[in-house]
Amino acid sequence: MYENNHKYFGLAVSPGIASGKVYLHRSDSTLHIPRMQIQRKDIPCEMDKLVAARIKVEHELYTLRETISTKFGASYAELIDSQIAILNDEEITKQIQAYMDEHLVHVPFAFRVILNQYIDIMDGGQSDFFKERIMDVRDIKQQVLKNLLGLDHDMSLSSQTDSIILVSKYLSPGDIIRLSSDNVVGMVSETGGKTSHAAILAKAMGIPTLLGVEDITYNLNSGDRILLDALHGHLIYQPDQETEQHYRKKMARYTAKNADYKELRSEKSETCDGRKIELLANIELPVESKQVLEYKAKGVGLYRSEYLYLMKKILPTEEELFDEYYRVVSALPDKEIIIRTIDLGGDKIAAALAKHTRDESNTFMGYRAIRISLDQPDLFITQLKAILRASAFGKISIMLPMITVMEELISAKEFIEKAKNELRKEGKKFNENIPVGILVEVPSAAMMAEEFAAQVDFLSIGTNDLTQYLLAVDRGNEKVNKLYNHFDPVVLRTLRWIVNAANSNKVPLSVCGEMAGDPKAIIVLLGLGINRLSMSPVSLDRVRFAVRNL
Repeated sequence: MYENNHKYFGLAVSPGIASGKVYLHRSDSTLHIPRMQIQRKDIPCEMDKLVAARIKVEHELYTLRETISTKFGASYAELIDSQIAILNDEEITKQIQAYMDEHLVHVPFAFRVILNQYIDIMDGGQSDFFKERIMDVRDIKQQVLKNLLGLDHDMSLSSQTDSIILVSKYLSPGDIIRLSSDNVVGMVSETGGKTSHAAILAKAMGIPTLLGVEDITYNLNSGDRILLDALHGHLIYQPDQETEQHYRKKMARYTAKNADYKELRSEKSETCDGRKIELLANIELPVESKQVLEYKAKGVGLYRSEYLYLMKKILPTEEELFDEYYRVVSALPDKEIIIRTIDLGGDKIAAALAKHTRDESNTFMGYRAIRISLDQPDLFITQLKAILRASAFGKISIMLPMITVMEELISAKEFIEKAKNELRKEGKKFNENIPVGILVEVPSAAMMAEEFAAQVDFLSIGTNDLTQYLLAVDRGNEKVNKLYNHFDPVVLRTLRWIVNAANSNKVPLSVCGEMAGDPKAIIVLLGLGINRLSMSPVSLDRVRFAVRNL
């Protein structure tokens, strides 16, 4: 246990500031399960207890599935399907009974042993895909054990009157939805990254969240008071009166500034001297369409389309993808929507593609993004047809990620034409002249921007990866990420090169990386001649404010 005002650091995946009491959502490892011996004749009765516990948990999971389906869409409800499959796995049931038969122990002990064996087998995988699967098993283990032991710790959350910050070793999607309530003002977990299911849902729900806070569940207790700063990536344990007062003022300023920003949402996004700037939003889930409207974005400059793939165990069908895109288009009927084809690989591994990517030695420079799409025509054509079909209902454009050589662009455009031909044969409507652009995010594409600009309808600069590749810095590596700097002269010179290429070919150009949402970078980007910026919806207010004061 640390002294008052001690800071813990983590990854801020959903921004905001929160203050409240800790609610420690403990894992099953803290449950005391003694090894109770039974007689062989007791085994059927013990198995009946397991069946009863499973029925109760299954009912809770189906209720949770319905909640997810209503809030996020039917396809995302499959998050729960993998847990239901684990819950009802017949092989696991056989192993539990066999263990009881051999060791004559009661069912909670046998259940925990067998589930731990599965976790140990799966552990060691470095990808988010395997981490998510382990979390599914852990979540089921937790729920079944609590039912077997007659425990229900989480119900006490609903009776809390104080503001609560949920702290857990693991945060599964089920945890977030099941445990979130009006008095849960923040969440903290020891595990998870920017692409984890927990991060996606927390951001979509607008709950300030820190992930990857090392050993936090060992150093906090329920009832401890903490301050969560998910703007700067840390939390403060048991803040003293002076720190509390400082953060109250900080929260008041944050709230007041947001209120001032909100008043500007209906104002024009233009500089004092009348230069018009288009502000667009980056989104990942259809449910975020409401934030596009709330923050008055001109459109969607980057719709990351891979999260449905990450949420499912099998590749989504054309109909599922079309439904996904149609939800966004129908919510934003008059707004421009740029859909980026799947950018999987790197740190984002889909279950259906895990066998192709699990042996990557250099994930960020290996089998990912457009390389996967071109290598797997069925996958690519399926997504393209869904995007094209949705284009019949709104202003949709296609953006191709991580294009590195001209041959990739040529091949991708050939696939787009093939998808169009298939839709024509099927008699399905689409925009024949759908705009096609590329995301400039690798040095080769930047250096060849003049040639690429001549072959596309628009360019968008992904400053996150472009900066990373230009400076040879893994921004997720804490030992070197201090070298990651989008104000570095080589980054600025590269941006100027791309701007000149776009201007000479008269094609629209936008920036959709983190740099676009950094108010300090706005004067640089506008000075370079960039007039379209796309960012997280929550960054739109402060960027609009910065633009209007230049």
